[in-house]
Amino acid sequence: GIPIPVTPALMARGEQRFNINCAVCHGPLAAGDGIVKQYGLTTVISLQDDRIRNMADGEIFNTITHGKNTMMAYGPRVVVQDRWAIICYLRALQRSQHASAADVPPEHEADLAKKAEAAPAASPVKK
Repeated sequence: GIPIPVTPALMARGEQRFNINCAVCHGPLAAGDGIVKQYGLTTVISLQDDRIRNMADGEIFNTITHGKNTMMAYGPRVVVQDRWAIICYLRALQRSQHASAADVPPEHEADLAKKAEAAPAASPVKK
């Protein structure tokens, strides 16, 4: 687990640090589609992959710190607190891309139903 209190401020810091240090390779939603892919670095992995989603927080911390394969070590560039902040934000990104109706708090289920009703039906394609 994360050894520091997870707060809105920590999440905001994690988002900022993720966007600065990680998104260039891993992409804004951690799907492995950062800008470097367009320049030929094809070894970047999706952090949305089940293998990473199921990985222990400490293992991700270790990878950020020491690097792995083509990923360089970020330990010298990203302080410990920020590494944990990045992991907190990554976990939120992972949940956002793999959410189900069961993840919606009961007090917001009605909001979800309203959005479904408000969505326009797909119009048939005209030939």
